[in-house]
Amino acid sequence: MAGLVSIIGQEPGFDVRAGQEAGEGVVDVIVADYECGLSLLASTFERQNVRSGLEPPRIIVVTHRDKEVEVARAIDSGAHGLLRQDTNPAELMDAIRHVVGGGSLYLCSRMRTLVSRGRPRMDLTAREEDVLRFLVKGDGNKGIARKLDISANTVKTHVSNIYEKLQVSSRAQVAVKATQRGLVRV
Repeated sequence: MAGLVSIIGQEPGFDVRAGQEAGEGVVDVIVADYECGLSLLASTFERQNVRSGLEPPRIIVVTHRDKEVEVARAIDSGAHGLLRQDTNPAELMDAIRHVVGGGSLYLCSRMRTLVSRGRPRMDLTAREEDVLRFLVKGDGNKGIARKLDISANTVKTHVSNIYEKLQVSSRAQVAVKATQRGLVRV
């Protein structure tokens, strides 16, 4: 945190506040880690500011995460910028200037690459997510059916839907793509 404050504080025209101080007065941009940033985006904090007539702060999320599903979650939550923790100071300042100026979503180069591949289909049903977890572990349809207490034909239907949504044609590709995109934890 101190390093980030130091980098931003060296820029002329920037008034930097950290921690509790940040809540005092009007805040244009908040630079926060992934969890904190998503929490702020989901909180009533923004809605309260809108009701009071104040423009809500724009939020830049700084993260070590680069799984497509996590990037999509931050974007869908309304992040105004998304940077990796290893982003260089010049790009950090470019992002802040861009966001302060009201620009559209700012993505660091790594995040732009992920998004350019196409947004992941995040519309797996809860049951498809259950089946996916077992698929990635290498379980067969009958084993998955027993574990989930459903028929093997139902599992087959879910597997087919997963293939289509992930745009793959084999169980190995499902495992690779689901892991790369952060759809399952290994």
